[in-house]
Amino acid sequence: MKKILLLVAWCIAFTSNAQLLKNATFYLSGNIESPLVEQDHYMMDRVTGQLTDLTVINPYNYEINLGIRKIARFGYENKAKRFYDGSESTISSNASIGAVTGGEYLLSCSFVRDRGREFTNHDYWYRYVGKYFLIKGEYIDNQEIKLKTFGGEARGKIDAGNFSFTAGVKHRSHPVYGLNPFMENFDLSVDPWWNVAYDLGYTDEYYYVDGEGNGVDDWYDYANWNWFAADGTQVAITDQEFMKYEFGKAVDQYNKTQLDSLGLQQELSVVIGLSYYYYNPKFWIHAWGDVMPKHKGLSEYSFTEDNIDFDVGGVIGTKVTKRIGIFIEGKWRRYWDIDNYELKTGINYIIR
Repeated sequence: MKKILLLVAWCIAFTSNAQLLKNATFYLSGNIESPLVEQDHYMMDRVTGQLTDLTVINPYNYEINLGIRKIARFGYENKAKRFYDGSESTISSNASIGAVTGGEYLLSCSFVRDRGREFTNHDYWYRYVGKYFLIKGEYIDNQEIKLKTFGGEARGKIDAGNFSFTAGVKHRSHPVYGLNPFMENFDLSVDPWWNVAYDLGYTDEYYYVDGEGNGVDDWYDYANWNWFAADGTQVAITDQEFMKYEFGKAVDQYNKTQLDSLGLQQELSVVIGLSYYYYNPKFWIHAWGDVMPKHKGLSEYSFTEDNIDFDVGGVIGTKVTKRIGIFIEGKWRRYWDIDNYELKTGINYIIR
């Protein structure tokens, strides 16, 4: 809710400044669609022989997009749709240097439900490109791939023909990455898994079933354990069911709780960038790359290992003839060993 109010406040602030709003587009859109049908899943009670349908039935998928954008298009980019709906992903919004000098921005918020999972994605940034410098502030919270960061950067810029060189510093705040509290605090090779489950708040209850009711321990008999969550809710009727469906969720929730308690981490990084842009109506190429080879941790759990973070991408297109066109475009961002990439290629043929 705080982020939504911040977005609304920014929109209100922008409306008071005609220059910021000039050529900008505000959008609000939504869509729903039928969910993916999951594979049928059944469980049979060994004692009673009762078959239970455990197939997950997901509710409908939906996506609601809200935002405002002011991003200039490059020469090769056509406005493919009459209206913006928030699903657009253009090269100019990912490249470090835009199509024009001056200020550009994107404030985008998406509420999504996909296969029963609900999450909210945020993508807010402002970029100003001058003759010899560029500055940018951004906030990214992509819950779909668990990538969250916000901060700012300042770089010097040198243009040389179709090339642009940039270098400077970038500050990033982010949750703790690269740490697994469960692996740090538990050792399943030493501690029995059921003792670990007890430590995570679960309890169990042994039961025994005399299959023939003859009071004799024979192969018709059956024994196992019921499992209960901390609030007393039964979550499994066998050890096998508990390990298959519940134990992993408990580990994930434990890690999330422990990592959230550590708060956001801060770090400074050296950033070096190179971009190239060439366009004519028959052939165009646009490529860029930002590399962060050195980092200075400002918090206890900053991700300052010898990792090289980068953000690269590009598009190449050509009109082979008046009717045939070929293109390839993509992007690849790696922050803290979390990858976010996309690649598209295709051929267009105009039938007359």
